[in-house]
Amino acid sequence: MTDQGPIQVRRIASKADLDRAFEIRRVVFLVEQQVPPDLEYDADDERAIHVLALSGDQAVATGRLILHDDHARIGRMAVLADYRKRGVGRAILEELLRAAREQGAHRIVLHAQVQAIGFYESLGFRAFGAVFDEAGIPHRMMDRVL
Repeated sequence: MTDQGPIQVRRIASKADLDRAFEIRRVVFLVEQQVPPDLEYDADDERAIHVLALSGDQAVATGRLILHDDHARIGRMAVLADYRKRGVGRAILEELLRAAREQGAHRIVLHAQVQAIGFYESLGFRAFGAVFDEAGIPHRMMDRVL
């Protein structure tokens, strides 16, 4: 990994950037975490607001926001291994929260991998309900009021 300067986060507006986001998800979810492809990509990808984090020209993280009638849902947050614990996930999450506010959402929900609960709690989310399995990985529901 070469540090190419500050992380820039932007909303995805092109097919090329969406392909870059999908490549990050492929590496993190399909390769590292062994999530089956049929569970990783879904119809929500077509209607979601996607964001991409860049270090220089390299795409290093992504996430998506799906709007519902009474809430918004954050999902598919993925950061390449070399960029974890460097504030990149926080930057992605903050952009997704900004997008949710702009769209009029008042509550955000997400399915957090159990190992990431502390990260989300540090950003104002609270866990609720029992641990459940999603793609073979333990998760908990979390939410935050905007």
